[in-house]
Amino acid sequence: DPFRGFAWTRALMGIRCKEIHVCGGLEAQTFVQKIAETCGDTFESKKYSRFSELVISENSLAVDSSEQGSYSKVQPGDCIVAFSRNDIFAIKREIETLTDHKCCVVYGSLPPATRTNQAKRFNDPNSGYNVLVSSDAIGMGLNLNIKRIIFNSMFKSDGSAIIRLDHSSVKQIAGRAGRRNSPYPVGEVTCRDPEDMGHLHT
Repeated sequence: DPFRGFAWTRALMGIRCKEIHVCGGLEAQTFVQKIAETCGDTFESKKYSRFSELVISENSLAVDSSEQGSYSKVQPGDCIVAFSRNDIFAIKREIETLTDHKCCVVYGSLPPATRTNQAKRFNDPNSGYNVLVSSDAIGMGLNLNIKRIIFNSMFKSDGSAIIRLDHSSVKQIAGRAGRRNSPYPVGEVTCRDPEDMGHLHT
């Protein structure tokens, strides 16, 4: 990760403590193990199972890539994930125009207090706000009662080019659905565009 990789490396190699526990996908195991061995430390890997089930939908939200108004099909507990602020607010407007749902929004540059307030409003079953439109910021420490994740797109800007989400990012974001202790014992994940479903299944 060209933006955060150095911070993780510095933390792993610089923290003074008896043990360091790194939680993440198996994609990172080789790198963390090499760092541990380079520093002369021992490395131990433990695998944990997810507490609740996560299923991939058979169908995308839209019938085809050009379908208009596909967000009229959202349901309470849905979280639509988009990767630009313009897209987030455009999707929010579409949902609130085509349906009776009200949307909360969460994205990285929101002030922390505002982000927390939006998360609390979405989690409150009596608030009247039962759909969330968010960036990948939902994968970074917010506890949210999400039933279904809907990827608006599998592509995002990395600051210099448009790239497809790597599998680690897809899993981190999709994993926010049906979290333990949420009202939804089974999480679900899908895409708006049927052409993105193949990447979701791999």
